[in-house]
Amino acid sequence: MGVSEERIRSEVRRLAETLAPTLGLEVVEVAFHRAGRFTLLRVDIDRPGTPGVTLEDCQNLTEALGPALDAAELLESHYNLEVSSPGLDRPIRTEDDVRRNRGRRVEVEVTAPVAGSRHLTGELLGLQEGALHVLLDGGEEVLVPRENVVLARQEIAVSRAKERGNRMV
Repeated sequence: MGVSEERIRSEVRRLAETLAPTLGLEVVEVAFHRAGRFTLLRVDIDRPGTPGVTLEDCQNLTEALGPALDAAELLESHYNLEVSSPGLDRPIRTEDDVRRNRGRRVEVEVTAPVAGSRHLTGELLGLQEGALHVLLDGGEEVLVPRENVVLARQEIAVSRAKERGNRMV
């Protein structure tokens, strides 16, 4: 019959949470998907502060976690292990999310204007009195009550490479 999906997720999380701190990482989420003969284990990790998770971090945890999973014999068939960051667009919701994102640039959308705007950008300083403490781009520090936050996430900065002679002929 095999091991339940919940037990697999739980055991993968336990193993990952044992190994990740030795690499300076934290486990954010563990997902398990089975579709026919295809099985995917995904472990989202983060590193508090900046710069966050690197490709090397993902590779290091994959190399440590893979043999531990094989030794645990949780899965009856082959599986794909994917270790990645939770993504820039992941909402900042929990106290752990705030702690991990401290020092990073964030975008915060609010229900009522703060410092004259409903869309704030700046550096997340942490939580203070149950509110997000943000240093706005203009230099002003604000407290945003969590109940007024519609969405908070890392700022997604997109830079355009200069086009140099790349013309179609």
